[in-house]
Amino acid sequence: MQELELTVERLIWRGRALARLESGQVVILEPGVFPGERILAQVTKSTGDHLQARCTRLLEPAEHRQEHPCPLGDLCGGCRFGVLPYQVQVKIKHQVLQTEIRRALGRKWSGHAPEEILVFSSPESWGYRWRGQTEVLDGRPHVKALGRNHPLHCPRCLLHAPVLAVELPRICQDLPPGRYTMAASPLDHKVLAHTSPEWLKLPLEKSGISLQVRPGSFFQANWRLNQDLVQYVLSRLAHLDSLADLYAGAGNFALPCAAGGHKVLALESDSRAAKGALRAAREGGLNNLRIHTGDLRRREAMQTVKKFAPQGLILDPPRSGAGRNLQSLAGLESLQRLAWISCDVVNTCRDLKPFLEAGWRIREAAMFDMFPQTWHMEAVFVLGKS
Repeated sequence: MQELELTVERLIWRGRALARLESGQVVILEPGVFPGERILAQVTKSTGDHLQARCTRLLEPAEHRQEHPCPLGDLCGGCRFGVLPYQVQVKIKHQVLQTEIRRALGRKWSGHAPEEILVFSSPESWGYRWRGQTEVLDGRPHVKALGRNHPLHCPRCLLHAPVLAVELPRICQDLPPGRYTMAASPLDHKVLAHTSPEWLKLPLEKSGISLQVRPGSFFQANWRLNQDLVQYVLSRLAHLDSLADLYAGAGNFALPCAAGGHKVLALESDSRAAKGALRAAREGGLNNLRIHTGDLRRREAMQTVKKFAPQGLILDPPRSGAGRNLQSLAGLESLQRLAWISCDVVNTCRDLKPFLEAGWRIREAAMFDMFPQTWHMEAVFVLGKS
């Protein structure tokens, strides 16, 4: 295969990097290299307008590149940004987000991209994850090797919160081979595998409410930064009386909204997560929260939202996005404000376009660095009617 000497220009979405040949042709590089680095790269694919390549040798490292603190850092691929100081990571992600929002909105709507993006860094750059996946083999925890089928024994992952990291080997001793979701509670430090029937409590500090989740259910792994995310969203909707939380999960936003006195509809398709939200609402005495189990791809669920006539909407869809399911809400007369949480800004910008077509505008955007040491980030778009 062809080998090239390249200088990395910048990072793009999903941790990949961009370089150019002297001819101007674009080369897209696999994750693991950073702006300013000079590398040797092997071409893996040639398309009509660009090349794809992977770094085979680092010739000149970036100014801030440092030794990875994990001995498996170059092998598992789970924390490729670990070779950079944390604040450098945040700066790079901020630049990527600004560029990708404009690119994803396209020529027609790029002028509506926010000029500034608020940045919320993680309180911890390592040891922040209260939830993660582990491969169990021979009663020991493993991680998936980068680009390989065989797993790597990982006695302690540096991304895990301390209690999860310490307890994981003990829990794995009693589990048969397989892939497991492991989760821990910041409240009582209970650690469980997703096969456990027990519940975990996760405190939402300023509301006095705790989420109640099964260990296999989704919740924000960076629980400390999640507190800031929740407060940010609530503050942007505080002036509204009625709020609908779509893709509500176990009630990460719906519960504190109800605790703050809002009339709230929470809609979630996962019955286990909805059951947890109901448990927490009953325990907290929240009579102003209605929890509905339904799929937003179905007409009945959308009719439930429209009948509720919310003034504000919170949307936190999966990484694949909401698709075209929510277009009919763009013209809902009662709606005044949207808070759209995104874990994939490219898909989110695709889903925002029908709202922009209907006259909505992006008033504000924020980046929450939920996943230090990785390319992943969470963004929030606040939309209002023009």
